[in-house]
Amino acid sequence: MTRISSFLGLIAIVLSIVPGISAVDIPDIFTLHPGNNDGGCGARDAILDLWLSEGIDSLYTAIVAIDDYRNDIRVRRSMSVIFGIRNNARANTGPGTPVGLVRQYLQYILNFFNNENNQYVKNEYWLFCDSTFLSLHEPSSPALDFRNNVIHDQNGDPVPISAVPLYAQRLADDPNNEPWWAGEITDLYAYYFTVNDFGGNYCQTDELGVTARSEFLVRNAAGNAVPRDPDVASVIICPYAFDSNHRPDNYGDANNLIRDGTNLADAVPKSATLLHEMFHAIGRSDFLGGSAETCAYPINLYSRPTI
Repeated sequence: MTRISSFLGLIAIVLSIVPGISAVDIPDIFTLHPGNNDGGCGARDAILDLWLSEGIDSLYTAIVAIDDYRNDIRVRRSMSVIFGIRNNARANTGPGTPVGLVRQYLQYILNFFNNENNQYVKNEYWLFCDSTFLSLHEPSSPALDFRNNVIHDQNGDPVPISAVPLYAQRLADDPNNEPWWAGEITDLYAYYFTVNDFGGNYCQTDELGVTARSEFLVRNAAGNAVPRDPDVASVIICPYAFDSNHRPDNYGDANNLIRDGTNLADAVPKSATLLHEMFHAIGRSDFLGGSAETCAYPINLYSRPTI
């Protein structure tokens, strides 16, 4: 779920940046569902490319600011509030230090946005522009695998969703969880296990976006179903994030809001939604994770298998 987090205040330290032209477009780094409906982003192409460009500029600005950590008290205060890093103008900020790890984390996201050295595989990162591609299934329905095939037991009988151990575990995570299937409309053959108010209904209100990670089951040598590595991140940006007036449309509009006494959170542009969700997609629960969207500290930057 997306909220404009305090972390983005760090990125907004220098808001007077003029977005450049990115050599990378959204289809270069994400797998997209085609068309304009049922989660398709066809009508949002130009906006998403602008958001990508602004995200690249935002990350670059933040990294440059962190590199001046010792000299800029605004950066030190931001790092203290957001990450619990003690404000110390003499601190070591090199690789492996708390400040260095935050910088490294931002660099990972920047590398993804820039498609740096093809470090990330785009079929492991999906982007949707609505949640309506998800279809509700009953727990007693035949379970499907990541190839869209029905799962059978040793007798050849279909196995219900609730009888697949990993699926059953996800259903049990919350007594109100239900299985939402992505594969009826898209080529992403995965379940979203979530409550009824989310799932395909998630974007029906004023939500901005959400990111899920899908674990695909394969059989190991013993014949047991186990998660495949790597998993897949799927990002949903809701229509409200594009169409509402909750945030400035771009950095130019955001700059026009800056005056004495302005809350920086009010001057963060809409592109922050995409940037925010990428922290979830790349960082799992370590960065802005959980319902409180906090940062795990010390930050575990080494759990991401594609890094």
